[in-house]
Amino acid sequence: TALWARNSQVSGAGARDDVVVLALDQRSLDAPELRNLPRALFSPIWAETLNGLGQADAAAVAFDFLLSFSSGQFKAGHDREFQKALFRYGDRVVLGRSAGTLPAKSYLAALRFDPTALGLLELLPDTDGVIREFPLSHGDKNAGDDVAVRSLSAAALAKAGIGQALPPRIIPSPRQHPEAMPTYALVDVLRCMRTAPDVVKKTFEGLLVFIGSVLPDEDRRISAARYLPPANPIDSNSMKGCQLPRLGPSKANSHTVPGVYLHAMAAQAAISGNWVRPAAPLWRAVIAAALGLAGALLGLFLAPWGAFLCVFILAGLVWSAEAGALEFGLWLPAFAPILALFLTTVLAYLVRYLVSDRRRRMIQNAFGRYLAPSVVEALSESPDQLRLGGTLGDVTVMFADLSGFTALSTRTSPEELVTLTNEYLAIIADEVDASNGYVDKFIGDAVMAIWGAPIKSDQHAMEASRAALRIVDEIAK
Repeated sequence: TALWARNSQVSGAGARDDVVVLALDQRSLDAPELRNLPRALFSPIWAETLNGLGQADAAAVAFDFLLSFSSGQFKAGHDREFQKALFRYGDRVVLGRSAGTLPAKSYLAALRFDPTALGLLELLPDTDGVIREFPLSHGDKNAGDDVAVRSLSAAALAKAGIGQALPPRIIPSPRQHPEAMPTYALVDVLRCMRTAPDVVKKTFEGLLVFIGSVLPDEDRRISAARYLPPANPIDSNSMKGCQLPRLGPSKANSHTVPGVYLHAMAAQAAISGNWVRPAAPLWRAVIAAALGLAGALLGLFLAPWGAFLCVFILAGLVWSAEAGALEFGLWLPAFAPILALFLTTVLAYLVRYLVSDRRRRMIQNAFGRYLAPSVVEALSESPDQLRLGGTLGDVTVMFADLSGFTALSTRTSPEELVTLTNEYLAIIADEVDASNGYVDKFIGDAVMAIWGAPIKSDQHAMEASRAALRIVDEIAK
């Protein structure tokens, strides 16, 4: 078809749109032609609209309305013209239905009870309420054609001869706001059909036409393209004669759009080929696993600030890759890989902390009673200095002995001797600890202290000498 021949065109500036919206807006409802007619009795209006679009050679016409009410029961023959139009253009018309409600039987009869002339109106949002995916059929295809029901957009595409090579679901990659799609007011089109059908033919020939409500408070949905700028409105009041100005946003400063635009957007994406193909589950799993491994390595080998800086950089690169892949029609969800990156980094740090804390407690329990707290802390920070069997290196050893201790012990009582000895040994031990040394052992009144082991120091001889001088001074005092 002419539509399929243009499927390489992306809807937007400089490219012809293949789908248009015929809008039932507030201005149309307030027009003299429609003002006094309840919407439930619009079948003559729909008949005139369908006849005009059929004569204009529209590729397909889809009604985004659930026409479950037949006004013929109140006024005989009120629906007759619409039934005739449905019968005449049944090969190009699609009526909306819901999961549990069909159009009126008189309309179904006019369509020869053709199931392909019906399309589901339901739009399924994601968990955040945003509509991103459009299944082209609902139900179990393996159970039979009467169970699998096409969506409104899929049914309209099939009526236009498109749909043989389409995926099961369409994920549009919108380049413009949904309401930037060509939209015409119902009353403007009706007036042109009566006065200038050639203008209508020029406008709608070969296109898919979706007819639906664009009222500000009716059938509003959240679209994935909600942040794109909408089209600018056109003042149609200044136009004379048969004019078909495009409508602007149906509701200013709103993140919602009428549902008819989403059906139309899915159809336009299918025709243009501008839809997103999700990455294969295997590749998504591989990428998530690779980032998870990267997060674990960062958590195990880098300092916290450096690891999380790298995590944020990697997360930004993954998010940018997702955005860039969308430009090429590939959807690679970034949430799972980024989540794996953060979780494995945190988990690696928890494991690292538990192992480090256990090692620290082991060292403290083993050496806390014998070494100065500063030495124990240094060993906890650098446990690689502890090796079974020892190491070979230069150290400084000091032996301090109390001169005349034997003679002193014969002149003092045992209690005074113990007090004096403890005071003397405490002075030595404090000075040793304060100079990065440690007391290896007490031998009666003698002390053996070491510098340069187990904590390495290039100044161990200087530290030991200064400690010895301070000990001499303190003992003299």
